[in-house]
Amino acid sequence: MDEVREKYLQGKLTEAEKDAFEANLSPEEQEELAFELGVRERLEEELRKELRMKVAGFEKKVRPARRINPAYIGVAASLFLVASLAFYLTRQQESLFDEYYQPYPNYELTSVRGEQNLSDRQRAYQAYDDGKYEAAAASFGKLDSLSAPDYFFRGICLIQMNNDALAVADFQRVAAMNDQDYVEAANWYTALIYVKLNDKDRAKALLEILASGNSEMASSSRKLLDRL
Repeated sequence: MDEVREKYLQGKLTEAEKDAFEANLSPEEQEELAFELGVRERLEEELRKELRMKVAGFEKKVRPARRINPAYIGVAASLFLVASLAFYLTRQQESLFDEYYQPYPNYELTSVRGEQNLSDRQRAYQAYDDGKYEAAAASFGKLDSLSAPDYFFRGICLIQMNNDALAVADFQRVAAMNDQDYVEAANWYTALIYVKLNDKDRAKALLEILASGNSEMASSSRKLLDRL
């Protein structure tokens, strides 16, 4: 019986022998054989795959090297140089951004820890203070209307969330509202985003305005201008 079973698993039985063998199997034995056949098929497939990989590796080793047109090498080198330079400049601007950027401290609205029944605005600023910028942005988004400070601090949250385009939009709203407490800070953060994005013209335009003033950003703006 064991010999017939092994021949069955190896596919060496004739159709008549196979039918006769299967006719005497119980449901449990049929299930067990089906499982074993599946295991064997998977093992055989793995062995075939390994063999194909070895053959492919052998072919790669013995295949003669193909001569490459020197002109192609020059083009490839040029493309690599351009890509490398672009990557270097991008990382350089991001490094400048990281050096000068830090979240703005919240002096606008504070809440008592453990206070119950907070408004959405209070939740937004408390989440901001806790460094939970996504939660803060979500709470700002629930407000029926946003003040200039609300737009400003939501802009900082969006920077933290790597959503630079929406952050710039919020800072531009602050500038349009001409809130004297936040307009220069909004321009500073907008300039930093432009630095990060390697948009030097827009960054310089804002930094020059800030550098000519007497705000706390003036000195930093002048230093950053010198490095652009």
